[in-house]
Amino acid sequence: MNNINSLTIYLGSSGHCRPIFKESAKKMGNLIGEHGKSLVYGGMDAGLMGIVANHALRSSAHVTGIIPKKLKDSERIHPDLSETILVPNLWERKFKMFKRADAIIALAGGFGTIDEVLEALYWGALGLHAKPVILVNTDNYWDNFISFIKSCPDISQAHLIIASSPEDVFDKLEEWDIPEISDKYNDNFPHFEEKILSCSGDTIIIDKVSIKSGYCLATALGLKQLGKHQRHIGLLNIDGQFDDLLKWINNAQKERFITDKCTKLFSVSDNINDLKKSMASQKDIHIDLHNDKWGPSETKTHIEIKETK
Repeated sequence: MNNINSLTIYLGSSGHCRPIFKESAKKMGNLIGEHGKSLVYGGMDAGLMGIVANHALRSSAHVTGIIPKKLKDSERIHPDLSETILVPNLWERKFKMFKRADAIIALAGGFGTIDEVLEALYWGALGLHAKPVILVNTDNYWDNFISFIKSCPDISQAHLIIASSPEDVFDKLEEWDIPEISDKYNDNFPHFEEKILSCSGDTIIIDKVSIKSGYCLATALGLKQLGKHQRHIGLLNIDGQFDDLLKWINNAQKERFITDKCTKLFSVSDNINDLKKSMASQKDIHIDLHNDKWGPSETKTHIEIKETK
């Protein structure tokens, strides 16, 4: 399988989604162990994250959780992982998860999941890595998102794989044709967290479709969802260029991978004047992650974990 041993899984922390998505997470966890692979994920016991970890552990896989010690996610650390790594912030979590991956797999999720997917695709488009990015399209969950990313002029098709099920992931990995990477490969991977958090009073307007702009948008929405900033965010949807992404957001809300409040984190208009007016009226949004998103714990206990390097 092309020396692919460590699988980084991006997926939702929502505990309120339909059973079909929970079954997909269970199957993925089981298959990781059955194929002798290791799992790297976001370290939580909530939602699909807790499910995939529990079933990977039960199938004797080594499971590493990476979680920011200053993020509310740390309130729901999974207590039984093979290895837990605490990092300073969300960016360090994402980068360490990426670095540990031989392959990246995305099950159903919300803003955080598409942030991670678009990040990996953006770096792939820059020629910075040769890792497959696999979307597991359970019950066609990713259809509209796939249409959106395929409309982006800077997409690297060589890095993107669509799988119909967890079982299909391993078949696709057997067929993986590794792309070349550029000589720019180093640890200076471009990202947007610092810029978004350092310009707290400025608005964010996304006016062109691209993997880069989609990544910036997803990062801004993910951080705003977590209460890390309250910058006004707008999508300039000229000629319906963001329609597929908006359809995916609406479906993600319906499937409860994002909360009702998440759809109020940004404004949309097809002209700049109306967009600015709508953005000016945006109110601060505060989301109760425990009740609105995570739901019951997938484990029975919580533990306090010391930082691991």
